[in-house]
Amino acid sequence: MEIFRNDFRFALRTLIRNPAFTAVVVITLGLGIGVNSAIFASVYSVLVRALPFANPSELVEMHLEPEALASRATLTRSWDRLQHVDDVAGWTSGAVTLTGLDQPERLSAARVTGNLLPLLGTQAIEGRTLILSDSEPGAEPVTVISHALWEQSYGMKEGLIGESIVLDGTRHTVVGVMPPSFQFPAADAKLWVPITIDPAAVGVFNQEELRLVGRLAEDATLQQATVELRRVGQDLRELYADYPRTFGNQASLKPLREALVGDTRTALLVLFGAVGFVLLIVCANVANLLLTRSATRQREMAIRAALGAGRRRVIRQLLTESLVLALLGGVVGLLLAAWSAELLGAALPPEVPGASEVGVGRAVLAFTFGLSVLAGLLFGMAPAVLASSERVRRTLKDGSRATGGTYASARGVFAALMVSEVAMALVLVAGAGLMIQSFWRISLVDPGFHAESVLTMRLSPDEARYPEAQDRWEYWDRIVREVSAVPGVRSTAALQLLPFSGTNATTSIDFEDNPVLPGDAPPQVDLRIATPDLFNTLGIPLLNGRGFSDQDREATEAVVIINNTMARRFFRDQDPVGRRIRTDMEAEGRWLKIVGIVADTRDQTLTGELRAQLYRPHGQRPIGSMALMVQARGDPALLAAPLRAVIWSVDEQVPISLVQPLSDVVAQSVAQPRLFTALLVIFGALALILGAVGIYGVMSFAVTQRSTEIGVRIAFGAQSGTVLRQVLREAFTLVGAGLALGLVGALALTRVMANQLYQVEPGDPLTLTAVVGIPALVGLGASYFPSRRASRMDPMKALRSE
Repeated sequence: MEIFRNDFRFALRTLIRNPAFTAVVVITLGLGIGVNSAIFASVYSVLVRALPFANPSELVEMHLEPEALASRATLTRSWDRLQHVDDVAGWTSGAVTLTGLDQPERLSAARVTGNLLPLLGTQAIEGRTLILSDSEPGAEPVTVISHALWEQSYGMKEGLIGESIVLDGTRHTVVGVMPPSFQFPAADAKLWVPITIDPAAVGVFNQEELRLVGRLAEDATLQQATVELRRVGQDLRELYADYPRTFGNQASLKPLREALVGDTRTALLVLFGAVGFVLLIVCANVANLLLTRSATRQREMAIRAALGAGRRRVIRQLLTESLVLALLGGVVGLLLAAWSAELLGAALPPEVPGASEVGVGRAVLAFTFGLSVLAGLLFGMAPAVLASSERVRRTLKDGSRATGGTYASARGVFAALMVSEVAMALVLVAGAGLMIQSFWRISLVDPGFHAESVLTMRLSPDEARYPEAQDRWEYWDRIVREVSAVPGVRSTAALQLLPFSGTNATTSIDFEDNPVLPGDAPPQVDLRIATPDLFNTLGIPLLNGRGFSDQDREATEAVVIINNTMARRFFRDQDPVGRRIRTDMEAEGRWLKIVGIVADTRDQTLTGELRAQLYRPHGQRPIGSMALMVQARGDPALLAAPLRAVIWSVDEQVPISLVQPLSDVVAQSVAQPRLFTALLVIFGALALILGAVGIYGVMSFAVTQRSTEIGVRIAFGAQSGTVLRQVLREAFTLVGAGLALGLVGALALTRVMANQLYQVEPGDPLTLTAVVGIPALVGLGASYFPSRRASRMDPMKALRSE
């Protein structure tokens, strides 16, 4: 141990005597280690850390269909047939209005079956969780609140358990407070409200947007439970006469974490691989620096050998110096990771588990320490072995300066480092290039509406205050009229759902002249309820027929407007205007007359397929909670304050939420691919810079070490152009080898990124051809200047220095 302490002290003294060299290496290592630690913090929190549930590995999400939806009747009539799943619960995301405080608040809430929280196994820190009896018909309305709501809105009030709060106009008794770590189904969930389950509600199948969570039975496998789930789906056809024939055929189960994380998993793993390449390039650069520095330490190493230091002793001393450098770089890296990890977590979608908990903890500290040690061994081993070689031991005996000795003895190592740097830089640049092209294509996608100069906000009037359809219509009619009169407002409308809000409303349809056969799955389309001026406010073109008007009321003929995709998909070459359809949302199955066709819009995702949509006039389907759309004459953000005043002058009890320009909503819908692209571009640029520095350093050192050889050749008549071409030829050979190796790696990496790309093939030849040229030009530039210096060398100065 005393020997190691001496080595450590000597290493520190050596590094302190060379502050410039030490600073460059530590900062370079800190950058490489820091980005790795920051990405690891995200990977660990999202993909590795155990979910805050009991035995989380047993939890699965259950899919009857790709959308993973099920009905309440499905839960009550079929799950007792499952032997490989102990329990099943359902949930859906939503929002509720909390009143009784200073101002009404619209809060994110989860509507769940009473057995969901017991199934997950997380205990309340105050009171109790929901239980199955809370979902029985006639049960007292209760709720469980989040720790964040308890702290922010109630100041962690003691005795809140048992008190009532008003949610959507109904008093709910608070029965429990969940711990801060419980974030299901998303980090922003503030309340859990039970869904009523009526075991007697059988006969007619009614699909509802319930996602299903189950807990595998002991020793059960996903495969066994999937087979059983498909059988249950088939049995439902016997239970419900109108149960769709296709339901259950694609039944599947997946681990709950995998279902919650989704595509974020691939994005994080690709980024983790990318920063790994950055660190390898950093290690290659530091190895180059150490090899170059060994040229100035040859006599030191020779003297140590002459005084009896064995080769292992010299290697240990040099590796100790490398480890000290790596650990210092790790400290700098931790500072960088602590600053950037929380930013990465905030940029992740809130529904991703663990996104809000990304930070530097014990796992990140252990990872950083291990990575620092590994990096120190990686970049320190080759220089240590070469510096202790027999050739160096002969330096003192020969009495020569051994110019060129270091480069000659380590020429293969220099070449390997240079090739690897070029290859890894190309892999990162290729990934960045594909993501840039993909994001550029996303940015060109037309959502089908004008988002500029439009301010949006969600208004959620209490259903208890507006129980009748006429009340809800009058409220929104007054809101639209008074908001339209505000100075600076061009037009006003209201829409059932805010675009890109992550929620959707669907309905099944039937056709008067081509009815769906019994047992067949009726077509599903998106349903949108809107006030008359919606298409004008958002600039959605009317392609055929007419739009909505104030005369479209409950007492008039029921009408509907469809989008172009629905017209093409279901009517093909026929004119749908004047035809009649009906939905499962209409009372007594009344028919709806198609009066118009509007252009397609994308309001779920910019990158998905166009969806069939139908619009119903608010006058005929009055609902309470809607998104207000206000087209401004100038900056829409300036309208927020006056609009709040006008809205609360109509009803001060109505909560206003999600106030933001519609252009921001559209931008937020592509926040994840934007972040992914930006990070890959940063890592690619960093790789190019580090690669250029490494190539330049290797070539400069090679020229310096070969100065005698080059001087002799020039003295014997070699032309400067000949010397330049020869040095460049050697450099281009190595760069070319790196490009070839990197191209193979790029093809492999980009295939992993396939689901992150939009309208771009992983092996897109144009992109790969373009990105190959970038590191080639960087290599050319980094090699040219040292080669040019070699071709202009004064032979007398070179020989005299020798």
